[in-house]
Amino acid sequence: MNSDNVDDGCSPDRNTPLRVALLGAGLFAKNAHAPAIRKHPESVQCIAVWSRRQASAEALVAEGFDGCNSDMVAYGGEQGLIELLRSPDVEAVIMALPLDTQPEYVTRALRAGKHVLSEKPIAPTVAEAQVLRDDYHRNFSPRLQWSVAENFRYEPAIQRATEVVRNEIGNPFLFSLNMRIPFRPDNPYLKTAWRKKPSWYGGLFVDAFVHATAMLRKILGSEARSVSAVTSSRADHLPSVDTMAARVEFQSGVQGSIATTYACSSMKFELEVTGTQGTMLLQRKQDGPGYRITVNENTVEEYGFGGVEAEFGSFADACRGGRDADCNSPEEAVKDLMMVEA
Repeated sequence: MNSDNVDDGCSPDRNTPLRVALLGAGLFAKNAHAPAIRKHPESVQCIAVWSRRQASAEALVAEGFDGCNSDMVAYGGEQGLIELLRSPDVEAVIMALPLDTQPEYVTRALRAGKHVLSEKPIAPTVAEAQVLRDDYHRNFSPRLQWSVAENFRYEPAIQRATEVVRNEIGNPFLFSLNMRIPFRPDNPYLKTAWRKKPSWYGGLFVDAFVHATAMLRKILGSEARSVSAVTSSRADHLPSVDTMAARVEFQSGVQGSIATTYACSSMKFELEVTGTQGTMLLQRKQDGPGYRITVNENTVEEYGFGGVEAEFGSFADACRGGRDADCNSPEEAVKDLMMVEA
């Protein structure tokens, strides 16, 4: 690797916002990334947006940030990406790009000396993910921070559920996860070309179910030892697999079942963990955004969403030198994907 074009990855002041560029100007960048950045200008400042189409980048600058940074620059196309990555003003890039092309952009950004926060999953397959992870550790770590965005690890409700399972219900031994998450034909995320015709096996299921594996690994504090699953395709408008029933045993001895589908018409999200001294039930709220936790069938706690904002803050802290602040390492992302592929 030619190191002449790579800076030292050091930020000038841990008390100043991290100067970032967004790579990708699609739905998730507009609906999640831009709002999270706007809410926390003390941690992250967006100074540029890039998209394959110049018009898309300009639209996100105008609509997603609503003039909050008059100096923000929109870049488009290959030449625009080259210029952005050469800019000394950009310390880090946050990317939400098609899954099958994102690994290439991760490598390009790291080679340009930028910290990287890329969207989950880390790659389309475990084999590709492992190559990417090994290249990062061989050539860029610890000088540069690379995190793989998994907001479930930072959701306040999931962090609280982890505490309950570890401290308040005795030794966990059984779990059940029931997820119905409707992806109807009019879902705007299904209109993106890479989701309509995915180039990797598993399609939407790989992209979406990785959230669940990250959550289970965190809450149960263990890796899967064995997985036995039956999958099927139930909806004509969804590419590849959309439904699964599975039995899972973790290395800790916890065992349980997973039933999930994206071919449904209504939402349900419930994870119940049974321990020797009680239970923890985590549910998506039906009467508003967020989660509800029931401990031992009587204590009820409610939490709003906050994972994307929290992971951005941790990423910024890690880029400033606090490497231990971030939970979204490439290693964790590889393990999340390994459980999906299993």
